Amino acid sequence: MSVQTLSLLAWERSIRTTAQERTGQSAQVRREEELIRRAQEFDQEALGWLYELFYPKVYNYAYLQLGDVQQAEDLASEVLLRVLESLKGYRFRGVPLTAWVFRIARNYLIDLHRRRQRRPQVSLYEGIPSTTDSPQAVAERSVAQDELRLALTGLTEEQRQVIILKFVEGMDNASVARVVGRSQGAVKSLQHRALVSLRKILSSEEVE
Repeated sequence: MSVQTLSLLAWERSIRTTAQERTGQSAQVRREEELIRRAQEFDQEALGWLYELFYPKVYNYAYLQLGDVQQAEDLASEVLLRVLESLKGYRFRGVPLTAWVFRIARNYLIDLHRRRQRRPQVSLYEGIPSTTDSPQAVAERSVAQDELRLALTGLTEEQRQVIILKFVEGMDNASVARVVGRSQGAVKSLQHRALVSLRKILSSEEVE
């Protein structure tokens, strides 16, 4: 088989893969739009889907920045309440629902930080254990969470937001940009600087 034939086959596979990815993304968007529409009509199944999808994500997002179980739970509950209250006015205009939800979470977190500065509170460095996990798994995850959270405290607020949204929550640059109110170029720059800082922080901890 010639090099030209191999190149053509590779190109055709690439085209098919891209088309499949786009089809999958389109189907996902349609499913999400349908569930949002049903949730706006107070369909209980759709509302349950929203809660099950976003409560753990928002809780994790809050805990990694607050290090406090109770405050993370309260923030996640409050954010989901605000989401449900605002859902009727949500319109899909190219902004993923995830970005919209985390924009609400970020604004609430900013308000909480302002209140904490006026009234400092003691942090509880714990995690929520799952009844299906072994004690060892719970302990290991708790240690990993705390190590990551402590390392994140060495970053700026914007860097911390970008790292959590991008690598913990799995959001793309466009969605992260919408949440933090910056351009995608700025998000990439923040991500690069944050990763460099994290490497230094974690390297110094290993040496110690």
